[in-house]
Amino acid sequence: MLKNLFGLEKLNAKKLCVLAMLTALTVLLAVYGTFRIGNIIKIPTKFITVFIAAAMYGPLWGGVVAALGDLLNAFLMPVGPWLPQITAVEFLYGFIFGLCFYKKSETSYLWRTILCALLLTAIDLLLVSYLLVGISFPSYAVALVTRLPASAIKLALYLLFCLMLKRYLTSFERLINK
Repeated sequence: MLKNLFGLEKLNAKKLCVLAMLTALTVLLAVYGTFRIGNIIKIPTKFITVFIAAAMYGPLWGGVVAALGDLLNAFLMPVGPWLPQITAVEFLYGFIFGLCFYKKSETSYLWRTILCALLLTAIDLLLVSYLLVGISFPSYAVALVTRLPASAIKLALYLLFCLMLKRYLTSFERLINK
């Protein structure tokens, strides 16, 4: 049971190729699908491919796709210094997507989506703001208030895209498993 909960099934060539493709798309979305308002507020769309990886292959692989995407993005298109703490938080985002959506029933999808979006927003506001203190902000309160508008927009995006992607996820899985 533990093996299936975290998505630790045997990794074959097809899964590896799909995960590599999703990682590459994560990097592309991180570079070209991130909307910036000034130097501080950033609204990414890379969570879409992380959600797909986590929902299809489990929390571990969702986290790996998110972390590798962040790592590749930091080295290929750096915006600032690479912070391993932020990469760890990205892994946590993918892991949470997998815990909420991997091999779950369709009946509670709306509640899982709301819970997942609120949890990711709380991590974004509290943990990431705390990690950024000393790098860009003089205090935790300033970091928290500055990141509030972007976090509200991210919450809406998480809810919207996770609900929209539900419809296409099963057909995408069928297409891959042909």
